[in-house]
Amino acid sequence: MPCLWIFTSPTGDALLVTIVDDMLFSESASSDGAIAMRTCALLSKKYGDVRTDREPTSFKGYSIYRDRASRLLRLTLPNKITEAAREHLPALLDGGKLYLPSGQKFQQMADDLQLVTPRPLKLSRPQVQIQRLIGLLKFIEGLHPRLSLVIHRLSCVMASPPPEAMLVAQAALAAAYAERDVGLTYGGAGLSASPRLRGGLAAFIDMNEPAPAELEGHADATWGDRNVYGLILTYEGAAVLHQTKKISLVVQCSMHTEAIASGKAPEVIYYAREIERAFGKPPAGPTLLGTDNMANLRVGSGVGAPTRSKHFLRRYHTLKQRVVAGEVRLRHADARQLSHEVDSKAKLELSLRYATSSHLGRGQPS
Repeated sequence: MPCLWIFTSPTGDALLVTIVDDMLFSESASSDGAIAMRTCALLSKKYGDVRTDREPTSFKGYSIYRDRASRLLRLTLPNKITEAAREHLPALLDGGKLYLPSGQKFQQMADDLQLVTPRPLKLSRPQVQIQRLIGLLKFIEGLHPRLSLVIHRLSCVMASPPPEAMLVAQAALAAAYAERDVGLTYGGAGLSASPRLRGGLAAFIDMNEPAPAELEGHADATWGDRNVYGLILTYEGAAVLHQTKKISLVVQCSMHTEAIASGKAPEVIYYAREIERAFGKPPAGPTLLGTDNMANLRVGSGVGAPTRSKHFLRRYHTLKQRVVAGEVRLRHADARQLSHEVDSKAKLELSLRYATSSHLGRGQPS
């Protein structure tokens, strides 16, 4: 598990991320790397030579690209994705036609996946290979929000995958390979600078604008034969968390699923705000929480009459407490959690642009 350390001194500040015996320092400009170099010198003195890289271009599988002039940072996984393709879909590296499903057919195949039942006492070798590929895709998904819903569907059958799961997983890998240099882009010129919480409750958040620098959350849900909710948190212009989760409860309307989504989002927003405080940048006010359901917005904000939602109104209690406490503020938005909005390709592409800031900084990742 990664660990984060914070060092503050009169001459500068430093953040340190450790993963086993690998360390990544990030320092304020005033210290000019002095804290990192001094720490490494002390470690070398105690344990022997410690290898250092003053301007790393990768860390634990992530490729790092910087544009210091515009204060832009992009994280990608081209090497990890290429390694996965070499192992599970070598033809992808040759550039030939693969005849893999795409678009609506791809999503429908993912939606139709079912566990093999009864579950065998021992999985077959192909099933083990499917599990391994899904595991790799779960890691890749962190920088590729496009895969969120499909990998959720694959995860639901991972315990005993059907043969067609391999085709779906390979198609997901091909989609990741096509965008292996996109990843997530933070900072840079072009982030939304307009006040996101301007206006009253009826104010509509324009999601055509880029994601802002401050912390922001959006939540959405589906209601039907498979109920899921999706969350996305953005910071400095791109996603810091995105997830799709199954709603295991029996729900009777779309507003009920929206209540669950909007109730789950503040739970992760709370921790994100604590991280901001730990970094010495406490939030200046409530964190925006977007919802595309007006009934959910009005009841969650405490200004709407519950009428037909009394049977699940208790789910709003905690959300309304968080609104009153000033932790979140609900606003009407075209929610961009992108985990299940597949009905419109244009809408999905716009959502991905919002979540990744792929429009910023066209320089190639290191």
